[in-house]
Amino acid sequence: METLRDMEAPELGDLVHNNRMGNVLYSLVGKFPYLEIDAEIFPITSNVMRIHVDLSPDFVWDERYHGNAQIFWVTIEESDKSEILHIEKFILNKKQMRSPHELNFMIPVGDPAPPQIVVRVLSDSWIGSETVHTISFQHLVKPNNETVRTNLLRLQPLPISALHDSQVEAIYGSKFRYFNPMQTMTFHSLYNSNSSVFVGSPTGSGKTVVAELAIWHAFKEFPGSKVVYIAPMKALVRERVDDWRARIQANTKHKLVELTGDSLPEAREVREADIIITTPEKFDGISR
Repeated sequence: METLRDMEAPELGDLVHNNRMGNVLYSLVGKFPYLEIDAEIFPITSNVMRIHVDLSPDFVWDERYHGNAQIFWVTIEESDKSEILHIEKFILNKKQMRSPHELNFMIPVGDPAPPQIVVRVLSDSWIGSETVHTISFQHLVKPNNETVRTNLLRLQPLPISALHDSQVEAIYGSKFRYFNPMQTMTFHSLYNSNSSVFVGSPTGSGKTVVAELAIWHAFKEFPGSKVVYIAPMKALVRERVDDWRARIQANTKHKLVELTGDSLPEAREVREADIIITTPEKFDGISR
């Protein structure tokens, strides 16, 4: 198709040995779906790369042939075609023809890295509508694969009285009187500041209480705000709902709602809820 796109009307007429059809063919070739690709790669870690792709439609939209929308598939492949690293559907409609189209992907990269990767865009319905762009890894500088962690400080365990809230203290009082070392170390940032905090810690180390500290701070400093708790699986959502209904909803005025594919609360319940417990897929669907 790229060869045909480079031809003028007389050349197309000569190609089919019918000069009178040259202009007709030239018009039809111009309507054949074609997306130009520009792509860049950004190292995130030594084995994870971010791919930024710009797609530019370069054809004439005709509703007789294209309808209201055209579907394309964007794939990221290793150069030897041994593995597809990413695949994503891209939908183009007539109104978006002149708008910029940017896509971002995260892909895994082995060690050693392949010499290059291939970005391919294929039409879902037009045979031969395919564009390829190659990204070379020749001059790619990968960051050092260094594990960064924060050592626990030797701090005196904080008592739950540091919360200065008798209602919240009563929720924890039946289980423990002092926060553990990790909770003590993160307490100030989570409970007394508006800082963004990332906490990565093993299972059973008390991360749920850490999340609850941030929740209490949000309710204290931003009355009327909503807290969104995202769990990776529906089973963990259900576990958290059962726990917080018994401890938080039963002992405070704060309402919570479960938002998964298995539960369909009314819009009013979601509006009135102070805590929304959901999965990544469901939250992505309602927040777009």
